[in-house]
Amino acid sequence: MSHDEHTPFRENIPAYALDALDARDAAALESHLQTCASCRTELAVSSWGSGSPAVLLMHGWGGSRAQMTGFVDPLLAAGYRVVAFDQPAHGESDGKTTNILEITPALEKVAEREGNFDAILAHSFGALVTSYALVNKKVPPPARLVYFGAFNRLLDSLPRFQVQAQLSDEIIEGLRTMLYENFGKDVLDSINNEMLVQQINIPALMFHDTADNVTPIEDSRAIAQAWKSAQLVETEGLGHRGALQSEKIHDQVVAFMQS
Repeated sequence: MSHDEHTPFRENIPAYALDALDARDAAALESHLQTCASCRTELAVSSWGSGSPAVLLMHGWGGSRAQMTGFVDPLLAAGYRVVAFDQPAHGESDGKTTNILEITPALEKVAEREGNFDAILAHSFGALVTSYALVNKKVPPPARLVYFGAFNRLLDSLPRFQVQAQLSDEIIEGLRTMLYENFGKDVLDSINNEMLVQQINIPALMFHDTADNVTPIEDSRAIAQAWKSAQLVETEGLGHRGALQSEKIHDQVVAFMQS
């Protein structure tokens, strides 16, 4: 891990998700998008359907667009065009390290090319990225937002990473100090979903499982309490990613978007 970037833990994508992505690629516009004119980083982008309205699918940290493909068929059937991309250093996109300050310009670039989105569906860390981008970047606000297992405060990732990687307090405090030196404490402290959403006046539907062992449900509860235009649905038995493949959840999302 470098001083100013993080290396995502690339999770093993479930076979059903990869199969779904492969099966839909024949009907999808597959492309790679340069994140900037002077750099070599390319984003893997998939687009299903044509015209508008369009929906953007945002995966979480260590994930990929393949994890979000369960929404493609329900959204196409409801008349939406669907766009998904692998964030920098994730999935099939270039890069080995990244951070939220690099992912948000990537989202901005996708929005610039694909046009306005009627809705953004975001999972876990992708929800924090989305909120940050809507407040701080030139991403046109969608008509609806749907968050799954939303991540709240950026710096909460440190103690969670500490537990997963079994690191000492000394290492984590050293990492925290380096992050403050490179980005600035005020910047990092401001990447806080429950603060950001107070500036987002968009109808939102949130799902979070009570047994989520990756992002605790307290994160979404805090966000929902601060977000006047959001409704939180607490699920049971779906874990951190189960909502992404639940037909019941898919139906609720489509109904919300068409309300």
